Amino acid sequence: MKSFVSAFLVIVCLASWSVPALAAGVADTRQEWLQAQQTRIAADATYKQAQIDYRASKTPENDKEVVDTAKALMNAALDEAAAWLRWKDAEAQGDPRVPAEIRNAISADVAANLQKIVGYRADVAAIQAQIQIPGVFLKLVGGYTGLLTDVARNSGALWAAIGTSWVETASTYATKLRTAAADVSDNAEILAALDAADAAIAKARTNVAAAKDAYALVRLPGTPFIKFAQGNASLRLAQTQLLEAQAQLVRAFTLIGARSR
Repeated sequence: MKSFVSAFLVIVCLASWSVPALAAGVADTRQEWLQAQQTRIAADATYKQAQIDYRASKTPENDKEVVDTAKALMNAALDEAAAWLRWKDAEAQGDPRVPAEIRNAISADVAANLQKIVGYRADVAAIQAQIQIPGVFLKLVGGYTGLLTDVARNSGALWAAIGTSWVETASTYATKLRTAAADVSDNAEILAALDAADAAIAKARTNVAAAKDAYALVRLPGTPFIKFAQGNASLRLAQTQLLEAQAQLVRAFTLIGARSR
């Protein structure tokens, strides 16, 4: 029965899609992002106050304050984006369930986006007057959309890889339980439970594959966020189906234990 107990301990975890507890490096990069986020929020408040002051009194000093605080806000936003990218990279590199191919792709996209941020900083530094602020702001918004697209595609690929690992784990234990069921004389009910589990696992595998295909299409130009939503929907279906498989595997395990005594 020891092998069945081991199988059961894994089965009860099959529906989990969460990332493992944050390693020190991942936790540090997440904290850096949270701090950068707070700095950006404070810079935004300072910029808004400068605009209020300028509208009340359009002096050269207040005009310069608007420009300076706008530049500080944009740089704070770029700092936040860079910190977020580093956190997502560390998260992927620290998860043993993520294949090396996906980790490498994430690192490459992060490096490319960090380099783009360097270019955006040069655009911000070149601002000399209020009239230049909207143009640079719009450029940053466009760049942020591209950044979000890359992160969404990478996150989807990561989740699909984890989903695949859980599907294969469920399939492995279903096979082990079926082998054990062969040694039980009255096993019709057990086999029925395993057949139901296999059917649910097959559906989950199909939906994980569909999610993976959808996430691969999260690119610009196109409809990246629609594809991302489609991938998420397929993964949610796969999760539900793994829960169904889990229930049937637990049922088969219980019946084998009861009838093997």
